[in-house]
Amino acid sequence: MHITRIFLCLLTIVAATGCVSMGRKLDQEAVNRIHEGKTTRAEVVQWLGSPDQTTRMGESTTFQYHFVRASAKPEGFIPIVGAFAGGVNMQNQMVSVTFDRNDVVRQLMTTGGGSEIGVGLSAGSKAKVDVEGTKRPK
Repeated sequence: MHITRIFLCLLTIVAATGCVSMGRKLDQEAVNRIHEGKTTRAEVVQWLGSPDQTTRMGESTTFQYHFVRASAKPEGFIPIVGAFAGGVNMQNQMVSVTFDRNDVVRQLMTTGGGSEIGVGLSAGSKAKVDVEGTKRPK
């Protein structure tokens, strides 16, 4: 329910302004430097910056980084055509890093994707997930 409200707010802002974003997009190379059991909290902050949210549970702490961008498709601004071919392009990224009591990374989780949401005759959505970006380098 909460995600639905955020999505509707973003969609309203995009319709009015053409583009909206929340958070900051993280450099994938910096995220790829993080390794479970090796990377420290200080290194994560150095590479990614301060987290958007911090959660403490028992002896572990989790840093979360969020990014969402929504932009109106250019066709949406063309009179009449916009009613049939308009819509929104969306991207999202979330990185969650959990540290043990010694401030060493215990778990790394990343998610990301995108979609194209149409209006009128182009209603519906098409997923645009960068599968290559989710692979860890060896």
